[in-house]
Amino acid sequence: MREMKMSKGKRGLAPPEAAFTLVEVLAAMAVLVVLVLALTRMFVEASGITRRGTTALMRNSTMETAMETLLQDAESMVVNDRLACFAKANVTDAGTDGFGFDDVWFIGTSGDQDDDLPYEYFHFYVTNSIATNAAGAAYMRFSLIKARMIFAVGDSFGFYALDPAYTEWWRSAGRIDRWDRQVLADNIVRFDIYCIGWDGMDWMREIGGERVLNSVFGPAGIDGFDGVPPAAFDIYMQVTSPETATESGMALVPGVDAATQRKAREMMIRDSASLFGRAVPVNGSARYNTVAIYGTNSTSYYED
Repeated sequence: MREMKMSKGKRGLAPPEAAFTLVEVLAAMAVLVVLVLALTRMFVEASGITRRGTTALMRNSTMETAMETLLQDAESMVVNDRLACFAKANVTDAGTDGFGFDDVWFIGTSGDQDDDLPYEYFHFYVTNSIATNAAGAAYMRFSLIKARMIFAVGDSFGFYALDPAYTEWWRSAGRIDRWDRQVLADNIVRFDIYCIGWDGMDWMREIGGERVLNSVFGPAGIDGFDGVPPAAFDIYMQVTSPETATESGMALVPGVDAATQRKAREMMIRDSASLFGRAVPVNGSARYNTVAIYGTNSTSYYED
C-alpha cells in the first residue's frame, strides 16, 4: 500500500512546458506581416523598374534603328537640275487634329548596283491608323513609314525624274500605289526635318503658308542655289512607350473632345525619348562647288 502511495505521489502534476503567450504570438505575426508587405513592395518596385527599363531599351533600340536607316538613305541623296528633293514641315494627317509631322522626298543611290538599278525614289512620312489593344479597345497609333520605289518602276508609271516635265516628281508619285512601304517605328510623337544650307542657314521657306524646301527653286532669297542639295539634313525623332501610346491613343480617336486630346498628347510627350541625327548627302559638296562656285551645269548636256 505504501508503494502505491509513493508511486502516486511521484506521478503528481507535471511541471508546465515552455510556450508562447498569445501576446507574443500576435506580436510575431505583426512583425511577419510588416516584413511580407515590405518584401512585396520591394518586388513590385523591382518589377516595375525592370519593366520600364525593358520598355525603354526596346523603344530606344527601335528609334536608333529607324534613325540609322534614315541617315543611310539620306546620305545617298542625289540632287541636281533634274533630280530634285522636297521637304515639307508640319504635315498633319487628314481627319486628325494631331501632331505636326514632316514629309521628305528624295532620290538616292542606295539601290542594287549589280542590277544597274542604283537609283531609288524615297518618301519618309508619318501616318496615323486605328489599332486595338489586347482588350480590344481602339486607339490612334502614329507610325514612321519608309516608302521606296526603284527608278525603273517610277519610269513605267509616268514620272521619270530625268524628264524636265517631272522634275517635281513627287506631285505625281504621291498618286501612284506602287511603293514598297515599311514601318520603321511606331508610337511616333515628333518627326522633324531641318534642311541646313551651305551658308549655315535654314533653307526651308514659306510658300503658301507652308514651310518647304524645293530644290528646284532653292532656298528663299538666295540666288544660284537651285538644283543644289542641302549641306545637311538634320533629323529629330521622338518616340513614346507602347503603354503610353496605347493609353493616350484611346483619347485621340475621332469623337473625343479637344481638351482630352490635348492632355493625351501632353502625356505622350512627357513619357517619350528623343534622338537627333545629321545626314550629309555624299555628293553634296561636289554639286555645291559645281553650281555655286564654278557656275556650270553638269547635267544640261543630258537634255534632249
